[in-house]
Amino acid sequence: MEIKLRNAVAFAVSAVVAAAATYYWMRPTEEARVKAAFARAASVISKESGESLIVTATRTKDIADLVADPFRIVAPEQHVDETITPSETARQVTAVRATCSSLSVRFEDIRVDSIDGDFAHATADLLVSGTGMDAFLSGRDTREVDAELTKSPDDGKWRFSSVSIDAIVER
Repeated sequence: MEIKLRNAVAFAVSAVVAAAATYYWMRPTEEARVKAAFARAASVISKESGESLIVTATRTKDIADLVADPFRIVAPEQHVDETITPSETARQVTAVRATCSSLSVRFEDIRVDSIDGDFAHATADLLVSGTGMDAFLSGRDTREVDAELTKSPDDGKWRFSSVSIDAIVER
């Protein structure tokens, strides 16, 4: 009986150690979590044709959750350089989305340049296309984005604290 108990304890300890090791090696790195913030932003800002008002309302809340407070946006080509709140960010992005019947936002070639504690710096190519009578763009634009992100102490999410959208790379 003592040998069976010893084997059961040894098995249980081995299982716990194996589970802990698997978690340690499989958990997402901070770099992967920063890149995931870009994917989340693209998903939330994009708009499918025929989007319902319920989805639009949900997206507005989700857009506010993408950015830190305060949030700085710089777009020299549009003469924009302002620091705003998450709710104002959501209002402005929702207004842009409203001008489009569809809007596709993608980030490609995301490069996490540095992570220092709760601060990260990353760059990416932003691909935007949209359709609609009052769409703010026609066709497809590719721009360079320079972003700073902060990790929230409350929930551990990476949020954009500053975004600079540079000139069009490709139209």
